[in-house]
Amino acid sequence: MNFRYRLMQFMYGRYGTDELTYALFIFAAILSFVNVFLRSLILQLIVYALVIYALFRVLSRNPEARRRENRFFKEKVRFVKKQKEIYENRKNDKLHVYKKCPDCKAVLRLPHRIGTHTTVCPRCGKEFKVKVRK
Repeated sequence: MNFRYRLMQFMYGRYGTDELTYALFIFAAILSFVNVFLRSLILQLIVYALVIYALFRVLSRNPEARRRENRFFKEKVRFVKKQKEIYENRKNDKLHVYKKCPDCKAVLRLPHRIGTHTTVCPRCGKEFKVKVRK
C-alpha cells in the first residue's frame, strides 16, 4: 500500500498516457521486433528514442503541450482513416468510375459505361475524353 501511495504522489500533476503514447510504444515494439532480424544500430537507437519520448510524455508536467500533440496525432489518424474509407468505397462501387479532370484535378464520379466518352467537368467547364474499360 505504501508503494502505491508513493506512486500516486509521484504521478500527481503529471500528464499520464494517451493515444499518442500508446502508438509510440506499439511502434517501438514493432521496430524492435523488426530489428531482431535486421540487427541495425540505427534502428535500435530509433527504438530507444521512441521509448524515451513516450516516457517523457507520460511524466511531463506540461499537460497543455501534450494535449496539443495528441490532438494533432488524432487529426492525422482521422485523416488517414477517412482517406482509406474513401478508397474502399470507390473500389467497391461497381456502378461508377472515378476520373480526375485534367484541368482542375477535381474527381468526377461517372457512370460505368464501357468505351470512350466525352464529359464536361462541372467545376471548370472543360470538356475531355474518358476511356472506361471493363
